[in-house]
Amino acid sequence: MTSENLASSNQQTFDGHHDAALRRVLDVLEQELPAAELSFISQYDNAVLANLLESLPDNYRQHIWPQLATERYWDILHLMQYETVKHFFELFNQSQLNALQQTISDTEIVEFADFLPESMVEAYLEQQDELSAAQLQDALSYDDEQIGRYVDTHILRARPNSTVARIKQRLSAQTDKHVAVYLVDAQGQFQGACSMTDIANSADTTKLTELSQNIEVFDHQQMLADVSLSLNMVPGHAWNPVQKDGKIVGAIALSNIVQWLQERSLDVAIIDTPSDEEDLFTPVPTAAKMRAIWLTTNLATAFLASWVIGLFEGALQQLVALAILMPVVASMGGIAGSQTLAVALRGIALNHLQQSNLKLLLNKELKIAAFNGLVLGLVIALVVSLWFKSAALGAVIFVAIVLNSLAAAASATMIPFILKKMKIDPAVAGSVILTTVTDIVGFVAFLGLASLLLMG
Repeated sequence: MTSENLASSNQQTFDGHHDAALRRVLDVLEQELPAAELSFISQYDNAVLANLLESLPDNYRQHIWPQLATERYWDILHLMQYETVKHFFELFNQSQLNALQQTISDTEIVEFADFLPESMVEAYLEQQDELSAAQLQDALSYDDEQIGRYVDTHILRARPNSTVARIKQRLSAQTDKHVAVYLVDAQGQFQGACSMTDIANSADTTKLTELSQNIEVFDHQQMLADVSLSLNMVPGHAWNPVQKDGKIVGAIALSNIVQWLQERSLDVAIIDTPSDEEDLFTPVPTAAKMRAIWLTTNLATAFLASWVIGLFEGALQQLVALAILMPVVASMGGIAGSQTLAVALRGIALNHLQQSNLKLLLNKELKIAAFNGLVLGLVIALVVSLWFKSAALGAVIFVAIVLNSLAAAASATMIPFILKKMKIDPAVAGSVILTTVTDIVGFVAFLGLASLLLMG
């Protein structure tokens, strides 16, 4: 089996476990069965549980979290999106916060310090010795995307002329686990890195300079975004040295940089994209053909919208205000729909949106659309009423905006899911179909109501 097929198989297995867990949880919660019926979730691994929690609304999450073993809390939170974890801390009660306090470590303090309760951070710092507390305070002084935030100071500095035997002796004599061995000169400047594997497999008389490799050194103030662009991985080295004022002060794990890249890539990633979709350098004839299909589709839908407008030609001729206000109705529906579409696409990309929780997302988006439609519709209606001195016209555009907002939310939620089932890339086709729906519904609602109420 190729690596690509193996990755696909693993993804399908994960998807299957996640979907099965989601369906079972929804069955229990929607039937309002006793909490003990959720005990089965302990059989799932942390990745599935993290995905499950991110796939459900708050009122469902609050039933699931108490079923988790406290020792798994932080491991599960680390697998969630940063903003989701931040939101969870707004939901935790004091008992749950106390449980998290019992197993918190430097890793959590550094990664989530921006929103952890101040009392939790202070309590942890009070438990540390003076040196550890000072190092942690120093890490927290950096921005959450600066290298210095994630520096591990547990490195072993050695002179290039030191022998492997000497390093093995130092490593065994110190209780702290060192993440890397770096060679430095008398001024503390970096001279090279030795991998732990090479040290373990080399003769005791071997000089460290013989094992030394030149790897990239980062400055403590560099941003993760900049580092990720220039990163050059060296086999055998999972950590890169970090310097401050020209001296090596610690190391940063490559996993931190990779995790940052993964989180950013999820903003635009769409999984399970059909294999025949366009990539970055698809040949011009092929790419042109693919795009022409959707451009033609968009042209057809534009003519369809024009035809709908043509049905109300008489109303438009009698009341010029309708022509002036038509773009407002279409635009409000389009923007509202695009926001919902972005949420749905992200849900698909993160494997959070499934058949079993589609109804929950639809209900949420309809509520948001109703609220925003009513509020903004009233504002627009007031402006229109004063502008054109017609309360009836204000009422018409109010109703049209509310209806179009609801239609936009419903269609934007369903369209990407349906397209994914049809093996069509929702990122490419979703906006075309959504625009058609919001234009037609908006025009029919606005011009139709105007014809009935204003032209009679």
